Amino acid sequence: MSTSDSIQNRNTLNNLLLLAIMCVMAAGWLTFSFLHGADAASTISQERPNFIGTARIKQHRAGANGDLVEGEEHLLKAIIKWDAIPNAERYEICHHCKDYINEETGVADDTVTDEDSIKDIYDIEIGGKNTCGGQPCLVMPGVPRGNNQYHLRVKVDGEWSLWSKHQNFFVSEPGTFEHVEL
Repeated sequence: MSTSDSIQNRNTLNNLLLLAIMCVMAAGWLTFSFLHGADAASTISQERPNFIGTARIKQHRAGANGDLVEGEEHLLKAIIKWDAIPNAERYEICHHCKDYINEETGVADDTVTDEDSIKDIYDIEIGGKNTCGGQPCLVMPGVPRGNNQYHLRVKVDGEWSLWSKHQNFFVSEPGTFEHVEL
């Protein structure tokens, strides 16, 4: 066998191997799409956002003097801030979604209903009232005292990312808080 025949055989084998790998990858993608639905397949192309937020807790105040709102003296509001994600079109924050979002994968379980879990998803447009000190934010009046858990996802190029790993903020009194491991 000549050297050129040997090279041609090696190239043919490499091409066949590459084709086999591509077929296995395509079959895996189709299986994932079938098992998890079109939404999961469209989000898998995006990485999970690195959500490192801070929470600022305030009392409910109103008016030019910043007086406590009568009848709401016991209520607190949370201002959740995070670093902007390049090319973000919008964000979603999921509050108390531990039963809805798989912490290891960032995939939401759409079979979990509101009756099964306490969860609130907030749609956050870019800019305007959703910017605090130049950073994207969510202002949540009436936040419950105790542990509050948040996940974040971002829409880039028309596709939603997977959900981030959670951030815990223990709400007790006004102040600024970082994530707390439980």
